[in-house]
Amino acid sequence: MCDQRTILVRYNEIALKGRNRKFFEKTLLKNIKRSLPKDKGIKYRVPRGRIMIDLPTAVADEYADRLKKIPGITSYSIGITMDPDFDEIAALGVQWIEPLMQTGTEFKFCVNTRRSAKTFPQTSPEINMEVGSRIMSQLSTKGLVVNIKESQFTLEIEIGMSGTVVFHTREMGLGGLPVGSSGSVLCLLSGGIDSSVAAYQMACRGCRVHFVFFDNQPFLGRGGYDKVLKLSKIVNGYQRRAKLFVVPFQDIQVAIRDNCREENRVVLYRRMMYRIANEIATKYEMLGLVTGESLGQVASQTLENLAAVTCVTSMNIFRPLIAMNKEGIIKIAKEIETYDVSIQPQPDCCSVFMPDNPVTRGKIHFLENDEGKYPRNVLKEEALRDIETIKVDLL
Repeated sequence: MCDQRTILVRYNEIALKGRNRKFFEKTLLKNIKRSLPKDKGIKYRVPRGRIMIDLPTAVADEYADRLKKIPGITSYSIGITMDPDFDEIAALGVQWIEPLMQTGTEFKFCVNTRRSAKTFPQTSPEINMEVGSRIMSQLSTKGLVVNIKESQFTLEIEIGMSGTVVFHTREMGLGGLPVGSSGSVLCLLSGGIDSSVAAYQMACRGCRVHFVFFDNQPFLGRGGYDKVLKLSKIVNGYQRRAKLFVVPFQDIQVAIRDNCREENRVVLYRRMMYRIANEIATKYEMLGLVTGESLGQVASQTLENLAAVTCVTSMNIFRPLIAMNKEGIIKIAKEIETYDVSIQPQPDCCSVFMPDNPVTRGKIHFLENDEGKYPRNVLKEEALRDIETIKVDLL
């Protein structure tokens, strides 16, 4: 068999972009090239509506697996580029189908053709008939039958202007939009289950997601820091080129504990986190903040408390999990492999000095009154000055 393979990459949502389509296609192709080695044996073709990657058979499976983590790809197949010769295509089909058949057992198959090269003389149904009849002539006596609805094997043929690709399996991708097509955002990464899922979902909407972690090592030790390094690395595997900003938060929390109403502590923590995240995002020209907040999940995530923290910034706030329940969030966390890290028993900084009865309907004028009792702006500037910036690709 040919020592070359062709990976046929499909996208769906990008195809609906009208005049901006080429921008999205170029962004997706750039992301694919970043994920695959810079190997002279890899060649790229971009016919309309598809991306084709020609590469050696020996590495096709390994490199194709990397496509599963690239937002913007709807599905892909590993196939063979060949001449649109019906006899040769049928011979390849026989070569693939025959080993799957069992003596005396009926085996159902069909042929499915997509003909984007409209100058090709036969239509898609005619090609299906030509190739299918040739395969049947060789295997019908062994139990092969045509069944479109209940096919156990579908031979797929793509006839395009840049070549004909024959394949028989489709692997699903993440879908969505290619990372970088929607701009950059900053995710408040806590180390829990929710925020890493929120970051992943924004990456699938075309955002390059950077991370900010509010650290309190003097009270919590290094466990939370190490946990967030792991989570940021996992999520970054779906996009690349992210930064992680680690903000020392202990002095701010101590000041809030010592000067403010106990029940307001968690909301006051969140308001300071939003302010600091806003400064970082503005400095690096990011277009919004991302959080893992889900309405009503905990005391700080009521409508009133969400409004109380949102009002401290004019920046876009994205909450992709806002209407999800915990079971749905956990399901995604397991799929993207952040769950096992997230459930490691390490508290985040919001659990420090946790009040017995946290406020569920924070009043903004009470919160502002508390914030006048400690040197908020001085502590904010000190925290911004001492930020540690980490390139996640290097972890």
